[in-house]
Amino acid sequence: MRLVNLFSIIAFLLFIVAYCYDASLNFQNFPISDDYEAFFDFNNKYLSASTTWEKLKLVFSQHNEHRIATLRVINLCYFYIFNKIDLQVFRFIGLGFYLSSMVFLYFEGGFNRKRFYFFLPVPILMLSFAFAEIYLLAMESLSHFPMIFFTVGTIYLAINKRQTILPLVFLFFGVFSNGNGILLMPLVFVGLLIQKEYRRLAIWSLASVVISVVYFIDYESGKIGVSLGILPYLFKVYPIYLGGIGGFGSIKVNLILGIFAILWIVYFVFFKNIVKRELSLSLMLVFYLLTFLIISVKRNEYGEQLLQRGAYLINSILVFTLLYIIYFKQILKAWKIENSFKKVGLFFSVIILGGFGYQIKNYRTWIEMLKYDEMETRHDQMMYLGNTIELYQDKNRIYNIPLVSNHRIVDLEKRGAFDLEKIKRNVVSMPLDIRKFSVVKASKKETFGILKIEGFDIKENPYIKIKGLYKGYFEPADLELGIAVESDAKRHYFRIPRLRSHLNFFEKPRFQTLNFDFLLLKEYLSIKGSKVTVFEIKNSQLIFNSKWSVVRNSIDYDDYQANTRVMPIENSNKFKIDTVSKPILEEAFSLDNFHEIVLNLRSIKNTNKSSKFYLIFHGLEGGSFLSVLKPFDTENQKGVFYTKFEYEQVEKYLRKKNSVFKLDLLVNTDGKMTVSHLKSVYYFYTKNKPE
Repeated sequence: MRLVNLFSIIAFLLFIVAYCYDASLNFQNFPISDDYEAFFDFNNKYLSASTTWEKLKLVFSQHNEHRIATLRVINLCYFYIFNKIDLQVFRFIGLGFYLSSMVFLYFEGGFNRKRFYFFLPVPILMLSFAFAEIYLLAMESLSHFPMIFFTVGTIYLAINKRQTILPLVFLFFGVFSNGNGILLMPLVFVGLLIQKEYRRLAIWSLASVVISVVYFIDYESGKIGVSLGILPYLFKVYPIYLGGIGGFGSIKVNLILGIFAILWIVYFVFFKNIVKRELSLSLMLVFYLLTFLIISVKRNEYGEQLLQRGAYLINSILVFTLLYIIYFKQILKAWKIENSFKKVGLFFSVIILGGFGYQIKNYRTWIEMLKYDEMETRHDQMMYLGNTIELYQDKNRIYNIPLVSNHRIVDLEKRGAFDLEKIKRNVVSMPLDIRKFSVVKASKKETFGILKIEGFDIKENPYIKIKGLYKGYFEPADLELGIAVESDAKRHYFRIPRLRSHLNFFEKPRFQTLNFDFLLLKEYLSIKGSKVTVFEIKNSQLIFNSKWSVVRNSIDYDDYQANTRVMPIENSNKFKIDTVSKPILEEAFSLDNFHEIVLNLRSIKNTNKSSKFYLIFHGLEGGSFLSVLKPFDTENQKGVFYTKFEYEQVEKYLRKKNSVFKLDLLVNTDGKMTVSHLKSVYYFYTKNKPE
């Protein structure tokens, strides 16, 4: 018996360490999506605020539909102690809150060291790779995980331990961790009422009123389209949300698990009377059931595409964890299995095999998701450094707008509070000393090379972007690539940044195709012309691709490229749609208040020498304008046009909270106006960006 219990403790510790290590391998100190506003925008506004009152208002200001004061307090504490912002550390802090919540569940369930194997399902359920998407955003990690900690802690301390002051402290930080924290106030109120703790109930009510006043001052709830017509949708998605513990994959599996959870809850409520027997656990369970109801209502306009987001799956995992603890207290705890080694061994084996089988299933899916997240992060980093074309590709919905806050990152970097060098090492090719290597040519059947080179046309852009392809048998951990640049009869060698190899930790070498991309500083390119090729670094050899690609360099710009005119759109009803022409967005760049966009118009039909070209900016919330496109008057850039302007030229066309514009090409040929759509968007920002 002691041996099985010892094994369960060892399994618990090993699992905790392995999970934390593997999850943390993807932690990066770079903002994604909401991270820009939650950390960088906030820090700059806070540091520029002149009074204590202004700073306090910022801490409690609204973020989307939430108040995330807890996140901001943690952020500020770290900033003032270490004088920097580190999103990697914030992810660790979020994970620490989540791990700590298991302490409350341990005591809530009445587990003990002598029968620790009964507790083992709790960490196996909670530390699931099903919700690991949360780690991609530091903002989500530092809001969802503290929310779980303060929720479980508040109810446990207020209802189970019947404490007064500490639950109120937890309540405050819980309410200001995430939107569903507001549910703690009525739930604990009901719990205290059931316990007939009238004195504590009065104190709790007074504190809840004060916190509610702070929370709802200047609160914008947004539009919620709720009607009886939403009921069929709720009946469909609610059990899917509830069964989200199944992880990414089949919606049907999660639906079945959700129905199973509902039946389990009905059994415990009506046949085991757990509300009376396990009041605090029941309140925790109701908290997450109501959370899913809120999510189902507020996210109904997104349909089923967000049903399996990690931020929602985490709530399902807590529901099933609480159901197991109730099952343990009502059924398993009474088992007299200490006298039967076979029963204990069987129970332990089921936990290990079933639990870790579940983890492996979600881990495989998580690996694939992280590959995608890794590429998305790399693209965002390239956008920040080089503002290349990917930033402006329209993916049907605006999800991530990094340039809106790029200047905020610059401001913190100037203060020494943010390290850009780590970002550069992720995406910018670094000089390589080849004196320790021998140079050989690749085999006749070359399996790697350069596909495309972007970023020539705007001299202010410090980088060009190179895309390549590699085919062969390899493990990412062993694959090292480099690039050679020949310029002014000199060669420079660089190591290409690699994707994180741990994502394929359990995979054997196999034939696969790898797309890679990276940035190269333009300073290594000659005005007279340069060429580049790719090589593989293997066994102290540089295996070169024999094909060199010519780099079209645009550093030798003339001063004729003055700002172009910007004007309002007139008579847009006369524009005819051109579905044949395919204008190509070559490059777009913005720096401080400077904006430049380059288009390739060689495919435009029905034009002549008198044709005039304009770029139309359509505001997503109204407000449109156009700018004149001018040709590059150089031989190798025939059909390439640019528009160049300052922010002040377009400021009057930007409306409140509207910095996103879709792009169209307008062609005026002898008075005939035709419009071609570009599948692109453009983002405007300045240091005084309109709110």
